[in-house]
Amino acid sequence: MPPYVVGIVGCVMVVLVTAQGAGAEPAERPPGREVAQGDVNSEPFGWPVATRVCRPWTYWWWMGNAVDRENMARVLELYREAGMGGMTIVPIYGVKGREDAYLAYLSPEWMTMLEFTVATADRLDLGVDMSTGTGWPFGGPQVGPDEAAAKLDVQVIETAPGEQIDLPAEGPMPQAVVAVSGAGEFVDLTSAWARLGSGTGTSRSKTRSLVPVPGFVYIVRQLPTGQQVKRAAPGGQGNVLDPYSTASLRRYLERFDAAFAGYGAPKPRAQYHDSFEYYHTNWTDDFLAAFRDRRGYDLLPHLPALLDDAPDDTAARITSDYRETVAELLLDYITAWADWSARLGCETRNQAHGSPGNILDLYAAATIPETEIFGASGFEIPGLRTDPDFQGDRPSPLMIKFASSAAHVAGKPLIASESCTWLAEHFRESLAQAKPEIDQLFAAGVNHVFYHGIAYSPPDDPWPGWLFYASTHFGPSNTIWRDLPALNAYIARCQSVLQSGAPDNDVLLYFPMYDIWHDAAAGATLRPLQVHNISGWLACGGLGVVARLFWERGYGFDYVSDRLLASVTADGEGLRAPGGAYRVLVLPPCRFLPLETLRKVFELARSGATVIALEALPSSAPGYADFERRQAEYDRLVGDLAFADTNTPGVREARLGAGRILVGADCEALLTAAGVRREVVADAGVRFIRRRHDAGCHYFLTNLGDHTLDGWVPLGVQARSAVLLDPCFVDRAGVAAVRTLPDGGTACYLQLAPGESLVLRTFTEREVAGRAWPYRRVLEDRPAVAPATPWRVTFIEGGPDLPPGFETNRLASWTTRGGAAETFAGTARYETTFELPEDGAADWLLDFGRVCESARVYVNGAHVGTLFSLPFRLFIGEFARPGKNSLAVEVTNLAANRIRDMDRRNVAWKKFHDANFVNIRYKPFDASDWPLLDSGLLGPVRLLPAAVAPDPE
Repeated sequence: MPPYVVGIVGCVMVVLVTAQGAGAEPAERPPGREVAQGDVNSEPFGWPVATRVCRPWTYWWWMGNAVDRENMARVLELYREAGMGGMTIVPIYGVKGREDAYLAYLSPEWMTMLEFTVATADRLDLGVDMSTGTGWPFGGPQVGPDEAAAKLDVQVIETAPGEQIDLPAEGPMPQAVVAVSGAGEFVDLTSAWARLGSGTGTSRSKTRSLVPVPGFVYIVRQLPTGQQVKRAAPGGQGNVLDPYSTASLRRYLERFDAAFAGYGAPKPRAQYHDSFEYYHTNWTDDFLAAFRDRRGYDLLPHLPALLDDAPDDTAARITSDYRETVAELLLDYITAWADWSARLGCETRNQAHGSPGNILDLYAAATIPETEIFGASGFEIPGLRTDPDFQGDRPSPLMIKFASSAAHVAGKPLIASESCTWLAEHFRESLAQAKPEIDQLFAAGVNHVFYHGIAYSPPDDPWPGWLFYASTHFGPSNTIWRDLPALNAYIARCQSVLQSGAPDNDVLLYFPMYDIWHDAAAGATLRPLQVHNISGWLACGGLGVVARLFWERGYGFDYVSDRLLASVTADGEGLRAPGGAYRVLVLPPCRFLPLETLRKVFELARSGATVIALEALPSSAPGYADFERRQAEYDRLVGDLAFADTNTPGVREARLGAGRILVGADCEALLTAAGVRREVVADAGVRFIRRRHDAGCHYFLTNLGDHTLDGWVPLGVQARSAVLLDPCFVDRAGVAAVRTLPDGGTACYLQLAPGESLVLRTFTEREVAGRAWPYRRVLEDRPAVAPATPWRVTFIEGGPDLPPGFETNRLASWTTRGGAAETFAGTARYETTFELPEDGAADWLLDFGRVCESARVYVNGAHVGTLFSLPFRLFIGEFARPGKNSLAVEVTNLAANRIRDMDRRNVAWKKFHDANFVNIRYKPFDASDWPLLDSGLLGPVRLLPAAVAPDPE
């Protein structure tokens, strides 16, 4: 029987150990594939034991590669003590004045430090990933002009008979020269141009006598983008690599092969590729040949259509083919990198977003697909602070789900996220802001959180140490580090569940990439699918409307691409993908569907699948080559369907083999007709994800809205019994109240305040016995109890200096004390007592009101819990007693006031090369004009009597 976490005492995890030993891993399991273990049948109230992969990881910037053994060992121990699971090494620019300590990237000295770091981390049960390069994107000194990122340049010259064309002496020779007449007649002049243009100066010319009729000459060149590696580290500066050339990638990776040739320690778990920031590149040296091989026709005669901005269907089809070819070359590049990483002994993490490819396929090409969130979501949780300086699109779960969908369909167990980038302005980010963002990641399918992040910084460096500009600083010098272990433990518990079992979404939603590619935008432009501006490609189309409805109405879904759909099978029970099972395939409103995909859709239906086409089946095959023949076949297949009305108004059905195709405009009516149940909990603003385990399902539930959920909620699955677990408090678990509905379904009683989250574990057949879940109701007709005054306040940890303590009868920000309290960043201990009546309530809810920003709570000397997010309250019945009780609260603020003071005094803490140091709007950072940020316990603090509700009705 595998081990299970059954309790926590202080910061020590208590584990139920089997004869195999605590947390023993099968010897054949590589470190990167470690997942949570546990048997819900043997321990229905426990959490799966969290391996290092369950704990949160972090981006880890090596500034100037100025790392050394002594400080590295100390830093890694700090990370492990805080509950971190691992790090991703990203070397970047360095710190001024530390140039003598720089290590050149991939030098023998650098590789020795990598070896030491990975080995030390492994001994501490930490994992290490590394970027396959410095800064971003891939590139460096080994990338010569022939391997560098390139762009298409086309010179268009109107021709007349007898006119001479001069070839510039400077610059690259053309890849092609073609003439196209006004009537569309095409002449390839490339060979003739090469013969006549082999000289220099005026000898590099040709006459227009080569052009049979007046028209245009197109001179096609490949030019370098000139992009250099962004934020490069010493030894990593140079050209950015061509992302459409596997030959260039192979030459780029030779430097890594040489560096790892003598490597002896455990390898980094994974290689990492950042989001697509290869700017302005849209071409590669063999693009014309690749296009001809893949699309079946020559692009050169169709350059006018590719470059024209007229809304012409032929031009749009050629543009689509061009974009599809770029996408395939990029997929080859990422696949080749993943294959190389596997040969090296590493897994891969890829951020596909930002690229012009089909991001589902690019995510799926890696071992661990990775999304990212940038900025704050602006949740309506009462009391949640959002930084007003953030500009741009908010994080969207509909975007996050592209990475999780690729993993779910392709059978990848881990879905990573670059998390909390620019959550707020520097030094104003709180744990309370981070938790709901991470909860939304969980609900959207992420189960491997990476903070963004921590810069390696020697522990003795003057405060605030070494910092990276585009991040939420999760490192030891920030005040949030003190209570970060509580958030880390919360994430580990959640991810131990979310990494176990299998996804259990009902709907496969087709991603109509060809509708995005199929327009005639001028200049051979690409369509990057960015995480920051989804309004430009996802939110504005039919797909976005459908996906938003699924999310808000409680239908679990995954996107599927044409390529991923090819791996799906069907039977009478539904659809089977390599990573999960689904009830139905939905085609959103779209125009284009490849003929091969249409055949696949019909094959799935014949095998027993239900397919839904919203509004109508797509009407056209995409692309230009042999279009008439393909379209005729497409029309014939669709025309053979015989649709008839059903008992559901507005829903028409065509039987096909053992399955059927449903068509209509009402998405929910179609899903109901297909037998898909939604999760009604979404109506309360609660977001969720459902996963299967051996005996039932796991739900992760999070209330990101502004209303409390307190009532019976129908479930989308049947359950004989269920258990609720609170991931904020490891020992708070119990049997949930469930009942059978008249239609045979199951309802569960749920209580979830804004900001709270729970795990619901259902059992399909088993009747779980044991302690009941502690349902509570505040007794509104009973008076609240206020703590005694005065409060005694003592500053216990932080800097730059500890302010003097004080007593107060009125809770307010400690900055109102003036003096050292205005500049203090750290922790103060608030102490008082409270009296509970002899004929008191069954339980007491200790509500702290406003807390700036996190708090450790002690009642009668016992640590009750650490509050790091809204709502700042907890039940204390088992710790309190009638009569007099002691209360101590250790409150930690943010570092904003301290950095404000340093900038007002012009302290030189900004000491970095390159980006030194920008704010959330990418302007020079200056906190000197900030208002003081409220700090400490502001209250009001109240004890509210509560009744136990063992049988909710």
